[in-house]
Amino acid sequence: MKSTFLSFIFASLFFLNASAANFNITINGFSYVLDNITVNVGDQVTIEASSFHPLLQVSQATWNANGTTPLSGGFNSTSNFTFTITAPMGGTTLYYVCSNHASSGMKGQINVNVAAGIPENSIRDFNFTVYPNPIMADAWINVSVKKAGRISIVMHDMQGRIIQHIVGMNVKAGEITLPLDASRLQKGIYILNMRTTEGMIRKVIVIQ
Repeated sequence: MKSTFLSFIFASLFFLNASAANFNITINGFSYVLDNITVNVGDQVTIEASSFHPLLQVSQATWNANGTTPLSGGFNSTSNFTFTITAPMGGTTLYYVCSNHASSGMKGQINVNVAAGIPENSIRDFNFTVYPNPIMADAWINVSVKKAGRISIVMHDMQGRIIQHIVGMNVKAGEITLPLDASRLQKGIYILNMRTTEGMIRKVIVIQ
């Protein structure tokens, strides 16, 4: 049983990274290098940041105005920030600035291509995605179910031990977004198991 569980983990990691591209956005003086990129679902992006050049995600309006009003639920970091482009991000643009130097035009944008084929959360009657993944501290779980019922999401470590009961609740048909606080967890690979009356799905997450 344990070997099957580990085989699933490594197969999932290979699937996630097999066709993904890595983008590194660096800082040169008071500018981002690669300040306007186009990415695909599954790609991984790293944006350089520091206490002198804090990274902040903003809305398009704030970005256009060279402002520093944070985007609700957006990312912010004073160290290099890495995340994976997920299916719900397809067709959107992510706007970010250096919160200390946005007024000088230190900003960038990430254009996400529309995911080819069926969106990840439409493949089956129930599914979920985690954004961002890898996770630095906080993340979001987007759950999609086509039938009302009870769902539960549990986090396991690589040995299959339960680390955290994230949610257990009755939901209506549709989509809901749940917070995931990973700030107290050790860095590493974890598994999220989502159970519904229709079955179970496993997803691999990485905490950095």
